[in-house]
Amino acid sequence: MNPKTFALLSDRGSLTGRFEQAMGVKPTLTRLKQAREYVLPEERRVLDIKFRQVALVREIKMGTSTENWLFARTIVPMRTLQGNARRISMLNEAPIGKILFGRNGAIRSQMTVEKTRDLPESISQLNMQIDSPLWLRRSIFEFEYGPLMVCEVFLPDCPIYNNKNCQ
Repeated sequence: MNPKTFALLSDRGSLTGRFEQAMGVKPTLTRLKQAREYVLPEERRVLDIKFRQVALVREIKMGTSTENWLFARTIVPMRTLQGNARRISMLNEAPIGKILFGRNGAIRSQMTVEKTRDLPESISQLNMQIDSPLWLRRSIFEFEYGPLMVCEVFLPDCPIYNNKNCQ
């Protein structure tokens, strides 16, 4: 992995801001879904969500008008949606980083980065041809009333794969 790719994948700040800085273009965020629903067993385990309890699930894509750079899936247990975290349910098209990294934000307690073929099923709605493993970053953030998880998949159009404009 080259140093520029490593810097982007390991950045602990706002990925939206990092994309803007690295690519020189303000990325467009499109909310694909935001709903209360049951989550995958692994998500329940990591976030200590009881069986048959729903969580707030938010999925977005980010990129330019012609390229998708990132798919992100955020899982927020209902107990977490209090205090400052309550604003997450009202984000619409705004990046979650405004809440995570803003004043009185959250604390990132974990971050893992890996290359994988085991991708969230919802990526299929983007109708992309994915032929090789993609970089995936999973973070746990802690708010006053509980955690949330953000899973970010760097899509094939993302400049980190071809080093184009990735500073």
